[in-house]
Amino acid sequence: MFKHALPLAVLVSLVACQTGPVSVLYKEGSTRTERQEAYDQCFIAALKDVPQNMVTEVTGGYSYPGYVSCNSDGDTTVCGEVGGYTTPVESYSYDTNEKLRKRLINRCLSDKGFSGVEIPYCQTKEERAAYQMQTTQPPLSELTCVTGPTVSSQ
Repeated sequence: MFKHALPLAVLVSLVACQTGPVSVLYKEGSTRTERQEAYDQCFIAALKDVPQNMVTEVTGGYSYPGYVSCNSDGDTTVCGEVGGYTTPVESYSYDTNEKLRKRLINRCLSDKGFSGVEIPYCQTKEERAAYQMQTTQPPLSELTCVTGPTVSSQ
């Protein structure tokens, strides 16, 4: 019983601590579907203009063999390697065009009348319920909190 209680308590406390602002796509009167459609159109256009350019960098991979040391005790000889080490190979990949593509997406969204704003997460059940009831985005002065990002970027 207690084995499952601790991870659950940690998860609940992390969700409760979600107080920092989240960056959301904003345009007064827009619906979630309209925001998603605008984001998707801008993302596709930017991807066509600035395609992915994946690069993999490799580091490490060094090996120092050390030396062999032997000790004899009568008829028995024991040998072992002393001082050798190996640095493992590490690699990571990234898209060299990602930052430029994000700038194009943001410019496209701005041209469509959208902007990125920072809004805090809703803290109470009532605030979350009130936010979920909104079908369109209210004036920015009335948008006091959100329950998460306003578009899916995945």
